[in-house]
Amino acid sequence: MTAQAAITSTIDPATLTQQQRRAISLFKAYRLYRRPNGFGRPPASVSLAVFKSLQSLGLVRIYGDCPVLTGAGLIVHGVMEQRAERKRK
Repeated sequence: MTAQAAITSTIDPATLTQQQRRAISLFKAYRLYRRPNGFGRPPASVSLAVFKSLQSLGLVRIYGDCPVLTGAGLIVHGVMEQRAERKRK
């Protein structure tokens, strides 16, 4: 796959729900552990349904016992940060 194909195959953060975008930010910032109905650690938590939806999109995977962002997830997170910074200006 070429670099251009990798860039165009990423998911636009605008197509994600607010809970999915929040979960991506939490997975980037915290190490969340498994709970009965999802993942979490005070003050952050993500439901299992949101995790499964992100996993089906290929944005998150389990590494050890904690969910982490994949390469595509890191790209989506970067796009989200750039758009948020652009709004602040």
